[in-house]
Amino acid sequence: MSYFVADDKLPVLQQSVSIPSENGLSYTSTQTIELNIPAGTKFINPKECYLQFDVLLANDESGDKGRIRTMLDGETGAQCLIKDLRIYDGNKNQLLEEYLDYNVLVAMKYDYETNDSLKNKRAMLEGAQVAEVPECRGTRGTSKSMCNQFVNNPYFSNDASDPATTSFSNADNMRTAKVCLPLHTGIFQNDAIFPTMLTNGLHLSITLEEDRKVFRMLDSVLLDRRTTLNPVFFSTNASTSGSLANGSDIGHFYTYEANNQTSAARSPFVVGEYINFYKTSDGTSASFTVSGSTTKAYPQIARIETDSGLIKYTLSASVTNATGATITTAGDWIVHDDTIEPLTVPFNASYTISNVEMVCQQITADQRYEQGMMAKMNEGGVITYDFLSCTNYKYSQLVSDRVANIRLPLNNARMKSIISVPTDATVYDLKDNLIGGNALSGNSTYQYAPNYNRDYFSFSGRSNLVGISDNITNYSWFYDGRLQPSRRVDLTRTSTQTSISAQGLIELDKALTAAGIETHSMAKYSENFMIGRAVAIGKNNVYDARNKDFNLQVNYQESVAPTKPKLWNNFVFHIRRMNIQGENISIEV
Repeated sequence: MSYFVADDKLPVLQQSVSIPSENGLSYTSTQTIELNIPAGTKFINPKECYLQFDVLLANDESGDKGRIRTMLDGETGAQCLIKDLRIYDGNKNQLLEEYLDYNVLVAMKYDYETNDSLKNKRAMLEGAQVAEVPECRGTRGTSKSMCNQFVNNPYFSNDASDPATTSFSNADNMRTAKVCLPLHTGIFQNDAIFPTMLTNGLHLSITLEEDRKVFRMLDSVLLDRRTTLNPVFFSTNASTSGSLANGSDIGHFYTYEANNQTSAARSPFVVGEYINFYKTSDGTSASFTVSGSTTKAYPQIARIETDSGLIKYTLSASVTNATGATITTAGDWIVHDDTIEPLTVPFNASYTISNVEMVCQQITADQRYEQGMMAKMNEGGVITYDFLSCTNYKYSQLVSDRVANIRLPLNNARMKSIISVPTDATVYDLKDNLIGGNALSGNSTYQYAPNYNRDYFSFSGRSNLVGISDNITNYSWFYDGRLQPSRRVDLTRTSTQTSISAQGLIELDKALTAAGIETHSMAKYSENFMIGRAVAIGKNNVYDARNKDFNLQVNYQESVAPTKPKLWNNFVFHIRRMNIQGENISIEV
């Protein structure tokens, strides 16, 4: 017969401790934030720790550049500001974890491990956006946008004046957003208590992303993102008789009620913004001249108001329609932002991070527990700490490559899975990344869906952050002396951008699950394409990748060439072990 025995229970106290950054009060693009969690915290609950700071965006207002609303990435929020992340012991002698292109990893996680509850939580804490805000919702059948919230946006205030006559500005409209970011690393996503007293604390080094990669505009003002979501030109006089004939002047116009355009407060445009008109039925882009001359002109909004249940836009000066066609009331002319086109110099924007703090959940254990641990250490004992970590092996691919043989020098003893994200390696300037496709400059971002779909155009606004399929036909992994799986994974349907090849999704789902990412949604598969392979199925199973020739073989269409160079981010998820013996710390990968 056996009996239940009550072991000694030691009291534990948990409290929040705020630790400021040690190398500055504010930070801008490409700078490095240094944070040091002292050994005096003794124990922390890493999964409940988070990075906290204020972020303020600023648009380029030099000269007559027009005014636009900008924000951070809708899906990842302020997480997109973190380029690289390194975690050391407190003495900076041992690198515990290193995440290169951390924001690409977070975009992968947030695009697939997502549902409405998680989106709302990220919007509250991390500066992300909420999809389907009623006032910002489309009514013409577009896909859902995570970058169209102009009501209660964390980065700018919405001018609800009716009429609105004051130009949008950094001083009056851009506002500071406070964000709390969980760190998606092995240590800070681990359930086990971390003994900072034995590592002499922890040191975090965070490198910030470039300005040109993090800014976004509203989808409903851009020509090339979700064109069907844009306001639709109605007339020049609030009636169906208000078409604008070629050669006629225009000083104001109205838009349809479609896409919830029923009041001035629901307009996605702002005073001071340059706009243009585009005919979706045949691809005609409007052009204008200064009234009474042949000088090219760009319509600029001076007033936004509600009139007869419609939104009325008054221009700063009358312009003449020089399109060679009539801008009709038929509902096939949309209104889009045109701020970038008049510029002869680069458009710049910047962000400033301030009040950076690491908020740690400190665990205060009973003295008997600490004394017992130190006694065992003094007797030659070794403390081991396991956590699921990730290493990024990068590979660069030329745009002309039809076959890519990606050799990965893996040296992980307890590997779980690998997820390869082929990001667009094109160097875009800020304006190209802001507006997505930009036929005017000869540059355009990657188009993840064919023209004239339900969104009409579908150019990426998240270049360098998400994966692209780019006319891929199939792939296979080669390791342990054979193909894995035994047949190539066909992706021909995925490469057409009109369908999906199921086998690739199955392989990716297994890889995400093995990496500890719960795949709640595959809706972003076309917008954030990636290739996955689970090498160990099950919570406690691992694969020894040491001394293995690990290759990813990718084939592209012969008839249709790839369109973009690629930087492959190959994230290898593995169990990493930290060994602590006395004052020595070692890492087993």
